[in-house]
Amino acid sequence: MTSPWPLICPSCAAPMDLVRAPDAPGHSPRTEPQQQKSSPRALQALSCPAGHRFDAARQGYVNLLSGRGTRFTPDSAQMIMARERVQNAGVFDALSTELTQILGEHTAARSRTDPAVPAETTHTSDPAIFLDCGAGTGHYLHQLLDSSPASRGIALDLSVAGLKRAARHRRTLALAWDLWQPLPLASDAVDLLLDVFAPRNVAEYARVLRPGGLAVVVTPGDAHLGQLRSAGMLKVQGEKLRQLAEQMAPAFGVAELNAQVKATVPVDAGLAADLVFMGPAGHHLDLGALRKQLADAGVSHVTIDLDVSLWRR
Repeated sequence: MTSPWPLICPSCAAPMDLVRAPDAPGHSPRTEPQQQKSSPRALQALSCPAGHRFDAARQGYVNLLSGRGTRFTPDSAQMIMARERVQNAGVFDALSTELTQILGEHTAARSRTDPAVPAETTHTSDPAIFLDCGAGTGHYLHQLLDSSPASRGIALDLSVAGLKRAARHRRTLALAWDLWQPLPLASDAVDLLLDVFAPRNVAEYARVLRPGGLAVVVTPGDAHLGQLRSAGMLKVQGEKLRQLAEQMAPAFGVAELNAQVKATVPVDAGLAADLVFMGPAGHHLDLGALRKQLADAGVSHVTIDLDVSLWRR
């Protein structure tokens, strides 16, 4: 049987299938067949016909980097918990709203046949595949899946702490992977690709997206978290939107949409510290000391300034 998940083996590039526990809750004979096929719950492993097998952790994610490794340092559990507190506090709710709106417009467009796309590649009767590159906790991916009940999501990240959380959604397959390596997905398989503040493997993004599929990339604007930068806590490289356009152009051409997301959000010292600590700075800062510094600096609100760019393959 062909797997409904478009995965390829990182060892030999053969299609991979899910190995599930036969007596797992939620997979009894009474369970609706399509639900069984589309859910990664009770996952034991991923395997290919050549015998390569990647066992699932108890928390539901799969480490596809076993025996391969990466030179990059994953976000620590403490950094992931800081990110989770920020997300749960609603600091980036304006971004969630924008992403859900983009998904709604994409779904409406997907239901119509695009004359520029061959009919055999539209797959309008198949559940959509969403791919979140650098997913972390899977926060935005989960929200998009909740807005599209027939869809399935694949979360890629290096952080095990993040993937434990990403795997909690019943329609999410969480995989430990290095985005700079060829992605473990079949070509022309993804309907919507999401990248929020993550590295961008543009050539691979173009390969895995189906014709007509969307790549949505979120980057910080010039004013993003300006209060924390003024307090000396963050550095944000300028002209990110221009650099992004240049990076994406060879594979995707010109962006179909450039939207700005702006908001002013009240924060206390703890939440402000989490906003710093959840990013790359968290690898070398002490969270307790950071909280004290921000309390002394009197930061009471932050500016959210994000650029959301969309390309259609």
